[in-house]
Amino acid sequence: MSTLGWSVAIFTARETPETLARTIAAAEVACGDVPSTIDIVVNGNRALAETIAAKLERARPSNTRLRVWFIALGDKSHAWNQYLETIAPQSDVAFFVDGYARLAPDSLRLIEATFADQPEAWAASGVPTVGRSAKRLRGRMQTEGGIHGSLYALRGSVVAMLKARGFRYPLGMYRNEPLLGAVVCFGVDPGAHRWNAKRLVVVAGASWTNETLRWTRWSSFVTQWKRMQRQAQGDLENAAVRQHLGLDRLPAEALPQTAAELVARWRAAHPEEALALLRHPLRRRAARQLAVRRDWSLAEKAPELLLDRRAATS
Repeated sequence: MSTLGWSVAIFTARETPETLARTIAAAEVACGDVPSTIDIVVNGNRALAETIAAKLERARPSNTRLRVWFIALGDKSHAWNQYLETIAPQSDVAFFVDGYARLAPDSLRLIEATFADQPEAWAASGVPTVGRSAKRLRGRMQTEGGIHGSLYALRGSVVAMLKARGFRYPLGMYRNEPLLGAVVCFGVDPGAHRWNAKRLVVVAGASWTNETLRWTRWSSFVTQWKRMQRQAQGDLENAAVRQHLGLDRLPAEALPQTAAELVARWRAAHPEEALALLRHPLRRRAARQLAVRRDWSLAEKAPELLLDRRAATS
């Protein structure tokens, strides 16, 4: 039985207000009668944040508390860090949702029930059911484990522990969820704990729907090209994370501040492995882009609360 209720963080930057509104509505339905706070965390897109805040302010209150936050820096890793550090309310279960993912009505309850049945689990992930690769990815996750960024959850106690230890994603990181999965399975500190895959469970019945790419549109090809570039960067990040956690056995809170620093440190420590990966042209391009100095000064700005709509029953 929940005592603190649930928290739901919806991360968004590029969704349309209509898509985001559908995601929020689905999350409200999925929360049902469980006392919940839904935080819409918009990074780098003030127009979207203000538009959705105005839309929700005019809407009829539901059983959930809704808050809209604007974070100036356009970086999801930073937005997640800010959520952990300053936004996340205390909760029994913390759910994390992408801005385009419309949750199935029973998804959150299925994850909470899994936590109740499997006390060793620290984190749980939903699985995709929509898209050309959904079946293949779903099968691999059920066999090998993993976290899908569109819907996953942490026990509230794990969120509190990560915050207390000062865990942060490196800024500019693409493969956030694989990093979080490794951190969870290592119990945050590989120097003190062995890998335990039971800390991360995949909940086959928990899923979502979303709009799929339409390949008759030029924008779909652009989106796919950008995705391929990010995935190439993710390959480098994965190798660097394996060094930090698996080889050096360093704690999660000791990760470098940026993904660029993380990858650079790995390349210096393992030049032959790096050379092999960098034979791929997209990875070489990703390495060059990481080496370009980026201005992170907006990370100093605190999250801005644009809307706090209390639940109808509060």
